[in-house]
Amino acid sequence: MLIYANLTDYLQDKSCLNGLPQLRGRDRPFLVLEDDEELTKQYPFLMQRQPSIYEIGFPWVQITDWEQQKAIAQRLSIEVKTGAIIELNLADEVLDATQISNDENEVEKFKKELDQRYDHITADMIALFIGLFDALLGEDKHSSQYPCFLINIPQLLLDLSQEDAQLPLVLALNRRYELRHKLEIIAPKLRSQLNRKAEMIPLGRIQEMDAYCLRDYVRRPGHDAIEKAGARQELMGIQRYQNFNTPENRFLKGFCSLLHRECGEYKGIGEAERLERAIDRFRQEPSVQTIPRTDVFAIKPNYVLQQNPIYRSFYQAYLDYLKRRSEKENIWGFRQGLLVDVVTVLLVAALLNIEGSYIRPTAAVNVSGVPNYGRYLLMDLPLIIDCILQTAAFTFEIIHPTNPKSGDLELKVKMQFFTTNLLERPKHYELPLPIWIFWYKPSNAILKSMAQDQQEVICLYLYENLSVINDTAASNSQIKIWKLPNPIDENLEEGMTFLTNHFCEAFRGWIT
Repeated sequence: MLIYANLTDYLQDKSCLNGLPQLRGRDRPFLVLEDDEELTKQYPFLMQRQPSIYEIGFPWVQITDWEQQKAIAQRLSIEVKTGAIIELNLADEVLDATQISNDENEVEKFKKELDQRYDHITADMIALFIGLFDALLGEDKHSSQYPCFLINIPQLLLDLSQEDAQLPLVLALNRRYELRHKLEIIAPKLRSQLNRKAEMIPLGRIQEMDAYCLRDYVRRPGHDAIEKAGARQELMGIQRYQNFNTPENRFLKGFCSLLHRECGEYKGIGEAERLERAIDRFRQEPSVQTIPRTDVFAIKPNYVLQQNPIYRSFYQAYLDYLKRRSEKENIWGFRQGLLVDVVTVLLVAALLNIEGSYIRPTAAVNVSGVPNYGRYLLMDLPLIIDCILQTAAFTFEIIHPTNPKSGDLELKVKMQFFTTNLLERPKHYELPLPIWIFWYKPSNAILKSMAQDQQEVICLYLYENLSVINDTAASNSQIKIWKLPNPIDENLEEGMTFLTNHFCEAFRGWIT
């Protein structure tokens, strides 16, 4: 096995020879299997790019990993069928805050230790991107694949930007299931059980006796009840108590604690603060305070959780919460591949947004119901978009390269000029434009390696690099470095508009 510590080393064929350095998912390291080597299983951080070439993604760093290493990193091992094992220490930039369930003291501890590296935004971003592909699938979410017509993509992005797709999960659940309103309804009338307990009761208040109480009565000295009651005038009887410590109430209190912790991550958002206050009021109810606190509240649903309308709403919200968190966990290591497909969708919309662009009405891309290494789009053929301007006609081909060294995407631009004032240029001109896409801004070394032997290169990234300070962008006219708008702070439509404006600016440069 050959390990390349980052994308630069892979592009320049410089494998690690003298031991393995600390690998960082943001630098996009690679693993290449040599002859006759085959992995024993699929690993949740290895994205297959070719039969024997894997890009190493991000680790799913858990709380125990941080406590052991005091670093956002995970010790991993990769084994091939020949028995060879390679040990890695793979680092991420953030620790996922959403893996902590409902321990608010633990949340505060990690906030102090990690500051902005204690992060819930990455999980929200992954959920938003998954929601995008759910929308592309339409009503066929359970199909193995579904054709999405390209002409519908701009409107779909507009609709998503106006809906609840950008909401944090806790607020989306609150709106869908009306959790705050239902919590205010259920708080004063929680379901309870009547527990029966044998104890000494004043003679005049005894309403029920069982066999145990009768045996105690018979054993007492005296001829009648007054004599048997003694000086205190008490006999053993059955006392009934209202008990709120039921499975459904333990679940409700535990889930509300989880929601309360989630709301605490979104200070300044009015809806989150209102839900948080409603949970505080719920906790102050005397009946709720008798329910013991538990960190493990996931239970097999009983009749009440399945049939009572309010309890059922909270249980369905919990199932939705688990589903989204499970999807996030499964795709966490592959989020680099997920971002490539998101940019592909934005790029299609951006090119269609240019005045004069058109496409065949039947042109479509197949969307998989289950992502493969984070990738939803099945692009066996290029996506072709045409555009006619006053001075030239453009044909754009969006390609997913099979060779990892060719870029994450390739935009092949074919230009045909109409006017005669460009006689020095060829009448037909073709520009292969590699596009590299990063979750975190790449280092200067990576940027320089991407520009080798390329006329022009586009580099898109989503977040600034938290670990690199004062790393100024490489001054290379070949590389266009564009930071994508944050889809959570703004929306997906802004990403489409951003790419449209930047490509139009680039077109003007190519034409002149």
